[in-house]
Amino acid sequence: MADELEDCSMTTDLGWLASEFPQLLGISPLALGGQKWVFTCDCPRRGPCVLKLIRPGAGKYLDREIEAVQRIRAIRSGNVPQVYEIGSLDSQMGPLVWLLEQRISGDDLSELISRGPLDKQAILSLALDLTSAARDAESVNVVHRDIKPKNTMVDESGKAWLLDFGIARILDLESKTRTGALVGPHTPGYSAPEQFRYQKRQIDGRSDLFAIGVVLYEAVEGLNPFVQGARDRMEILRRVECVPLPALDLPWDEANEFSGFVSSLTQKFPHQRPKNCAAALNWLHEIVSKLGGS
Repeated sequence: MADELEDCSMTTDLGWLASEFPQLLGISPLALGGQKWVFTCDCPRRGPCVLKLIRPGAGKYLDREIEAVQRIRAIRSGNVPQVYEIGSLDSQMGPLVWLLEQRISGDDLSELISRGPLDKQAILSLALDLTSAARDAESVNVVHRDIKPKNTMVDESGKAWLLDFGIARILDLESKTRTGALVGPHTPGYSAPEQFRYQKRQIDGRSDLFAIGVVLYEAVEGLNPFVQGARDRMEILRRVECVPLPALDLPWDEANEFSGFVSSLTQKFPHQRPKNCAAALNWLHEIVSKLGGS
């Protein structure tokens, strides 16, 4: 951590941060690197929070980042941490965008999966929570683009929260990735083919549905078949593009309705998936009702 602090000393100078944010207590580094720095802190008015600093560049890039953060703040969801405040400030590194966000305590989904299979109720709850989060983001034209176990926090009550909108696409704002780029922002093994191929016009809420389907499969089986045993990144992407996700076989899903839902989400082409996240959520509610889920 000491080396990281030296590499970006301005944004990790806790004394400087304390002077810029006197209302925040106990500011402590959580994740540092790239163009974003994340800190935990406590706010007497809000409770446990996360402070994020983003270095977008000057001019139109700063304005674009502020617009994007404002849109993420507009998401109203019981499964997405609330963004309390946003702003910008000057530093020796140039202009920074900051946001103060609700801090969620719990375990990330990858940790839970590593401990063993999730039971029926946990799987159905996870499916509802992630699809609800994607539906709520979709309602304000936000595509998360990085849904995966590491970005899914499960709190003590069992509720799943979708974290880290750092590479989110705001559909009605100018894209930060140049048109004509061969590869778009993605996590191999979770992102849909149209996303890593950066087929910009095809990227929408259905891309998030693909990732949710992969996450649900992994939560059931304990592994991601696109990633498991792959030699390299290119093999993972080839599998995502060409190899169907195996069908789930669950003892509590005799009619294969939940399995069919996961299969539908992970179809290779967007038009083969539910038409949007809202439609997927409605379908899922029907399935959960039949299966006796919460």
